[in-house]
Amino acid sequence: MTTSRDPDRLIHAFVREGAEQLDDQVYDAVRAEIDHKRQRVVIGPWRMPDMNKLVPLGLGTAAVVGALVIGAQLLGPAPDSVGGTPSEAPSPTATASPTAASADGLPFGPFLAVEAADGLPSITATIPAPGWTFDTGFDALGKGDEVENVPEAGLLLWSYPAGTGFDVYGDPCQWASTAPDVPATTVDAFAAALAAQPSRDATAPVDVTVGGFAGKSLTLHVPDDIAYSGGEFSECDEANFTSYGVAAARGSEPSRWHQGPGQIDELWILNVDGTTVVLDAMYRHDTPAELIDELRAIAESTTFE
Repeated sequence: MTTSRDPDRLIHAFVREGAEQLDDQVYDAVRAEIDHKRQRVVIGPWRMPDMNKLVPLGLGTAAVVGALVIGAQLLGPAPDSVGGTPSEAPSPTATASPTAASADGLPFGPFLAVEAADGLPSITATIPAPGWTFDTGFDALGKGDEVENVPEAGLLLWSYPAGTGFDVYGDPCQWASTAPDVPATTVDAFAAALAAQPSRDATAPVDVTVGGFAGKSLTLHVPDDIAYSGGEFSECDEANFTSYGVAAARGSEPSRWHQGPGQIDELWILNVDGTTVVLDAMYRHDTPAELIDELRAIAESTTFE
């Protein structure tokens, strides 16, 4: 096991079990860090939420803050690029937002997945079918079962501040030693660097428009035959197969690592008023075609404010 995966297990266990109270000073310190900036960095493997084990709404804030405290103790100080999702952020006024999932998952229709904050846009997606759930820890929609840690269908909804540079690794397996000398700072450069990664069997980036904003789309693959055991890419740096990191956080964990062999990622990389939005639809070779169609429809339905 790598050190990055142990905190993930503890954090999820803490969130699912709930918490009674936190020291006021600890709460205030973590709350200030949460409100500072929102920028997702995955610190562990993908986990689909268990709707029957989620803590009650009244315990949600305390549980999340406690999870952050546990993560901070185990991982040390977080890089400047890492933050949480602010709770006191303005909501778009033009889009309806369901506030709770039904027994079959999220209600059909518009779903405000990510609120606008710190200059980053809100992200609203349209749910077209039953069974979709939302994981606030990853800003991700999901549906179906996990096999070898790869979800049947998942959609990451991530955004980065204007001016963010991305280190697209020369080798996704040996990423620690193959960060580029010059980070990608435009959508075109970001997409081109991902497409050039070895072993990804990538498609050529193509022009797309989502929610009225232009960008690039491409598909990446994780090799089927890459060494993988016990939930880890055993021959890769720190047992992680990873696409990119945030240049400002060099020396820290990558921003996007992958879940298992054979994983397929369809990406829409967009320039939304100067910010970079990455919609990452991930699935497996055996994911049903109709579920992939739902996944694409959700990605292409997203709007931003």
